[in-house]
Amino acid sequence: MKAKPEIQEQRVSAPDGGVFGLTRVSPAADVPCRGQVVYIPGMFTGRRFWLSDKGIGLAAWLAGVGYGGWIVERRGMGLAGPVARRGPRQGLAEHIQYDLPLVQKMIAEQGDGPVVWVGHSLGGVILTQAVAQTLDQQRLAGMVLFATQCEQSVAGLTPPLGLVLKLAVRLLGRLPAGRFAPGPLDEPAPAIVDACDWTTAACRSPGFLAQLAAIRVPVLALVGAGDESDPPAGCRQFAERFGSEDCTFMVAGTETGFSEDFSHAGIVVSRAAPQEIWPLVRTWLHRH
Repeated sequence: MKAKPEIQEQRVSAPDGGVFGLTRVSPAADVPCRGQVVYIPGMFTGRRFWLSDKGIGLAAWLAGVGYGGWIVERRGMGLAGPVARRGPRQGLAEHIQYDLPLVQKMIAEQGDGPVVWVGHSLGGVILTQAVAQTLDQQRLAGMVLFATQCEQSVAGLTPPLGLVLKLAVRLLGRLPAGRFAPGPLDEPAPAIVDACDWTTAACRSPGFLAQLAAIRVPVLALVGAGDESDPPAGCRQFAERFGSEDCTFMVAGTETGFSEDFSHAGIVVSRAAPQEIWPLVRTWLHRH
């Protein structure tokens, strides 16, 4: 029987006093370490998207083939919760400015490398903004993006609906999960406000997306053909903005040789993903 990876959970204090969650997934002692992977969840999700309570998920599977994992949960979510109205801001901007650079520093201090960073949906957008603005690209072996874009199917985050959403979350202090959101975790109001502002800027201002040209690290960008939240056309458009000379974009669907048209979350967590998607990521990691 294959040995399970070692899992360690902690709450980490950032330089501004904000708290985020960090789950370390280390390969078993008898598995040679090939490198490290940092996982950034999307909206309304946390570490369980990459690693379930039963130890199942992409992070555990890659740890089984030698890739240690660092799953980062944003402020006010998962290990880092609860959502708070007072104290250090729990926004996306702070996550990029303080939290993710601290994670990169922690990995560097342990001598764990090379490092590939992985993001899903908004987590991918957060990742690209961090790589362009605050992370040291010299310490990145590459990025893997699942269902990442911010220009198509975003009416709920841009005016006029986006203005209503921003007002509502400011009154509530959060955006409740369940009935109101496609995920298990509440989102702090500042994170929703930042997501609305980012998406509006991406659609209206060339400067927001132009900075992606500064990204020079290798990129693997995957999206499901059946993704209605972040459609393939938008993900392709997003990937084409990188300045990297090594950028692979792939649509996972029946027309491209897959068994199904993968959905937004299914590109990572469906029953078919371990057989068809995860091995693609492993092969790409082996090369980079």
